[in-house]
Amino acid sequence: MRLLWVNPVGTDRDDEPMAEALKAAGRPGLTGTVISFAPGSVPAHLEYDAFEAMAIPQVVRTALHFGRAGYDAMIIGCFYDTALEAAREVSGPMLVTGPCISALEIAGALSARFSVLSPTAKAAGHSRRRIRGYGAEGRLASIRPLGILTDQLLTDHATTEARILEEATRAVQDDGAEAILMGCTLEYQAAMKIGDRLGVPMIDAVRAPLIQAEGLAHASRAFGWTPGRIGGSVAPSGPEIEAASLSPPDIGNRVEF
Repeated sequence: MRLLWVNPVGTDRDDEPMAEALKAAGRPGLTGTVISFAPGSVPAHLEYDAFEAMAIPQVVRTALHFGRAGYDAMIIGCFYDTALEAAREVSGPMLVTGPCISALEIAGALSARFSVLSPTAKAAGHSRRRIRGYGAEGRLASIRPLGILTDQLLTDHATTEARILEEATRAVQDDGAEAILMGCTLEYQAAMKIGDRLGVPMIDAVRAPLIQAEGLAHASRAFGWTPGRIGGSVAPSGPEIEAASLSPPDIGNRVEF
């Protein structure tokens, strides 16, 4: 399987660690690419709706470009699932998924109620809108902010792990959560260290979309299950795409694994 992981930000800070994490968690034979966008084309984080809006054109152009390049699957590396529906429209046979939708589907198979640990209160509100849009709010026990900015989650591992353990424990004991979803891709290291000590699955935003992407890629090859292109899934035609002049994305960094 050939995978594309998109860090939809204008910094390469997390590219190498993400490539290492994907390679370690993936099935034998997994190869792929981690990209981030050029500084100045997209902000260094997507904390605000305005910043996320700046990333949307880049994500769409990425799906078009790498779908044509023969990749099996693309993961949008943000729990907001930035531009997921738009990227799917232009990805051709390439499958596209994101951390939020994949984590919700895994949580639904493993539990009746789940909680999400978001970096900040701002991110919590955004994630709630996404979860509501996916029709999963009825199973949401709580969203608990960690009070840690996204770009600080990997700078102090001890603090991040302690806050995740604290809020996850409260979610299980006070909110009735039967699964914990990491609401940011940069929480994955702490989630792996905590493991199953709380007695509930800790579903991180890196391995969840990877597992889904690998499964969908297998289904595509084995059963011919490729993205539907009729009804609500109709994609722009070739001439329409050419008329839109969708140039390749402004890639700032690229890591192969």
